[in-house]
Amino acid sequence: MVRHAQPPRRLRLRLGAAAFIPELLEEQGLSAEAAVGRAGFTPRWFAQGQPIVPLGRLGLAFECAAAAAAQAEFGLLVGLRAGLRLTEAAQRLPQRDTRVSAALMHMVAQPETFPNALLTLNVAGTICTIGCLKLPDSVPGQDQMTDCAIGFATGALRVLCGPRWRARGLHLAHAPPPDPQRPAALLQAPVTFDSAVTAMEFESEWLGRDCLRPAGRAAGDVSGRRTGQDFAAEVRAVLASWNAVDKPSAPAVAASLGVHPRTLNRLLGRTGTRFNRMLGDTRYETAQRMLRDPATPVISIAWSLGYADASAFSRAFRRWSGMTPSEWRRAADNRQI
Repeated sequence: MVRHAQPPRRLRLRLGAAAFIPELLEEQGLSAEAAVGRAGFTPRWFAQGQPIVPLGRLGLAFECAAAAAAQAEFGLLVGLRAGLRLTEAAQRLPQRDTRVSAALMHMVAQPETFPNALLTLNVAGTICTIGCLKLPDSVPGQDQMTDCAIGFATGALRVLCGPRWRARGLHLAHAPPPDPQRPAALLQAPVTFDSAVTAMEFESEWLGRDCLRPAGRAAGDVSGRRTGQDFAAEVRAVLASWNAVDKPSAPAVAASLGVHPRTLNRLLGRTGTRFNRMLGDTRYETAQRMLRDPATPVISIAWSLGYADASAFSRAFRRWSGMTPSEWRRAADNRQI
């Protein structure tokens, strides 16, 4: 199975994943209007369905947004966010073929949409490679856009295959950012920089999985064989393995377990809990486990849990424990907790 893309002839594409730029800026307390205004965009313009824009103008929007956020990984974050929002799209695939391979071919065969038009797909033996076309040097923000493309593919595969999916490795065709560990933490896979191409590799055995039921169960299979406690344990395991760049939603977790969102809430209700409470508890448990390793910086833990910076993570951790992460770590070191 091979799909080779060609560079867009007129370099004009539908907005696609770039529509998430204002959302990420606003989450960080930044003015989206000010950040992308130099590129001739407004937040209202981003919300107008899927307008067609010149690739250069789109690249300038990424460049301006990344500078405003002071994040070298901004494009990667946008792509991951867009890919992780694919749950509903996956449910609309033709029922005759719901394999991951069919979903990927459908995804990359969209030459009018960013970043789908830039992606290539190749299978050689046990390895599947999703690559990204090299953009012309004259296009501003090209590294941000290719990062967005590979992040989009990574997030999409996590939805299609389930949260236990992992890439073998990712290759980025640009110099490492100021903190080269952050892309690996966001992507949960080894990352190499200054590569000849931008690409992501994973085991091709995932291609045969049913993307509507990545957990291997028929949708709605919640018979008496599952007790409420058993199901709560399954939800907890999924949340613990989730890539938290985009906070996992109840519909996304339900899809990964092969159940309807209403069924997820009903079964959790039998145990006296609810999804948002479990999500917070799981994040707190993960943070505690990571803080017990003195070699892991607090900022890396924040990134791994999906927080934009250490201060946002510290505020959340104080709500959970009554202490800052540093205070909690010192108490743990002194065996006070």
